[in-house]
Amino acid sequence: MPKILIIEDDRNVCWAFEEFLKDIGHRTVAASSAEEGMQLLEKERPDLILLDVKLPGMTGIEALPQIREKCEAPIIVITAHGTMDTAVQAIQRGAYEYLTKPIDLDKAAEVISLALSSGPMSPPDERPPAASLPLEMLGTHPLMQEVFKQIGAVAQSDITVLISGRSGTGKELAARGIHRHSHRAEKPFIAVDCARLPETLAESELYGHERGAFTGAVDQRIGHFERADGGTVFLDEIGELSPELQKKLLRFLEQKVVERVGGEKEIKVDVRLIAATHRPLRALVDSGKFREDLFYRLNVMTLHLPDLRDRIEDIELLANHFLKQVSPSKTFSKEATAVLLKHLWPGNVRELRNAVQHSSVLSRGATIQLADLPKTLCEPIADQGELDIAVKRLVDTHLQGEPTDQLYETLTKEFERPLLQRVLEFTGGNQRRAAGILGMHRTTLRRKVAEYGL
Repeated sequence: MPKILIIEDDRNVCWAFEEFLKDIGHRTVAASSAEEGMQLLEKERPDLILLDVKLPGMTGIEALPQIREKCEAPIIVITAHGTMDTAVQAIQRGAYEYLTKPIDLDKAAEVISLALSSGPMSPPDERPPAASLPLEMLGTHPLMQEVFKQIGAVAQSDITVLISGRSGTGKELAARGIHRHSHRAEKPFIAVDCARLPETLAESELYGHERGAFTGAVDQRIGHFERADGGTVFLDEIGELSPELQKKLLRFLEQKVVERVGGEKEIKVDVRLIAATHRPLRALVDSGKFREDLFYRLNVMTLHLPDLRDRIEDIELLANHFLKQVSPSKTFSKEATAVLLKHLWPGNVRELRNAVQHSSVLSRGATIQLADLPKTLCEPIADQGELDIAVKRLVDTHLQGEPTDQLYETLTKEFERPLLQRVLEFTGGNQRRAAGILGMHRTTLRRKVAEYGL
């Protein structure tokens, strides 16, 4: 019968865990602090450890490396805060998995079973301390927790990462998180919006130019890749790069050298590349607008950020977080919170943050009321189905942005991903059955699953 060490200072939570674990066939031993838990390790030799993050004295995160050195048992971290930093630090310091409060007991039982069958764990690698970052990603929804775990897993390597997700989902924050938790953290992080690069100066911006290289080049310029030497370059909206720049980027990824415009010398640089797109690159490849060889160079590791409407449970958490940043003493009324939860958020987290800032400015009291919210959130809903409303808002979002001559194709793909995701959830991930329900060939479904990062 496996023995589980519970390190938890809340006696009620600890008791609940003990009863739950006994019910599913485990022995338990408990400690109320990290220090006490480490003293029990040698004596009790547990098969698994449940470690709370918030403890008196040494925190669970601080204790993780020391516990890993003393014991090979898998550690499951328990946290009440679904932040990226907590998740990444837990994974990088040797945790097998982590769970967020309130604990889903079915999920906990599944994770504990998998951890016990995983065998002993090795001590974690040494990690550099993470620098402070004023903006952080938040989310307790399983989709975001998976994103945080992927960031923790990929941060210490130098592989190229492709981040997908619609506008406003936090792609740059994810890229900064990867950089911040990597061995490059003390080196530059340079973000470049490829959609805003002036076409005539794009090459010079990325790779630099020599004096006199073209009209107006009165001085030498160091490009973004050179400036980021030792660090990370984040290319947002990489699908907007011209064919010529795609070719040059492929050469850079293959050889890690840059050549300034008007120069004759190749300059070796050590840069990690992270790219992002809100448009499916596979579709751009199929339409001949993006190089296939560059796509495979970029698509070493894909990280997909979910829409805010796909993680409704995080809306209130994020809204309160943004409100504390601008008006720490204010709160949302129940009616205002209900509207926030009901809105479809086509602009995702960025739209939510803007709505909170708007509301805090208009609010004259300590509580944000319905009248303080942006009018677009409070418009009465006509007698239409929710799908009709969703389509209307999604189309309006695209029309109000940069109009495209491929609106039908764009929106079809936006609805295709949630359709495939829901069917795969229904079939428990069985692609053969899902393809049958969809009337789609399994090869096509596999390609789309990979394309959308499902």
